[in-house]
Amino acid sequence: MNNNFFDIARTNMVNNQILPNGVKNSGLIESFDNIQKELFVPDSEKDIVYSDSDIKISEDRYLVRSFILAKMFEHCNFSKEDSVLLIGCLTGYSVAVISNLVGYVFGIENDRKFVDQANKNLTTLGYLNCSIFFRSNLVSGNNKNAPYDKIFIEGGVEAVPSALVKQLKDDGEIYTVLKEDKIGEFVRGQKVGSMISFTKLFNTNLFELKDFIIQDNGYEIDT
Repeated sequence: MNNNFFDIARTNMVNNQILPNGVKNSGLIESFDNIQKELFVPDSEKDIVYSDSDIKISEDRYLVRSFILAKMFEHCNFSKEDSVLLIGCLTGYSVAVISNLVGYVFGIENDRKFVDQANKNLTTLGYLNCSIFFRSNLVSGNNKNAPYDKIFIEGGVEAVPSALVKQLKDDGEIYTVLKEDKIGEFVRGQKVGSMISFTKLFNTNLFELKDFIIQDNGYEIDT
């Protein structure tokens, strides 16, 4: 497959998947239209990289479908002043997308192979306002560069741990898909004092991040 194939497929993804889902932010649309998603997936998945199918990255990890990712990012109201933490960024595609919209993006991932690949991809594309770090447990976030204006968790979670709430600025926002009885809801959580106030935005389901399964971690949550 040549570059022309991917360019046409990318345009079709924007026109037939992202725009019909109500995404109107011109900067966000342009970012999806310009970024070569094929750089971020294994060779075995390149033929479906711009489809609306799940893109498998490893045994239990998948890229969020682009039209869903775009719809979620549309609700985040990113600005050029924002410092953002993106949790579970895999090979860096989501970081690349929002790097065009914010001041700086810090990504974390619990697989060293993905971290290396993500940083290589972002360097290849010439993005200088983002960095990807390895963290053995995604629940811990990235305290080193806190506090953040916004935190985005790229995957489904059962609850938001207090460790992440503490890494938000006052009135900062956290976005994720909260899952209950297999039903997912994309939510905005706004920090109020030491607590989080959640607003439901729309129904969707994402693959659950294992680090955030409560029975496996016993982490303290915020309600």
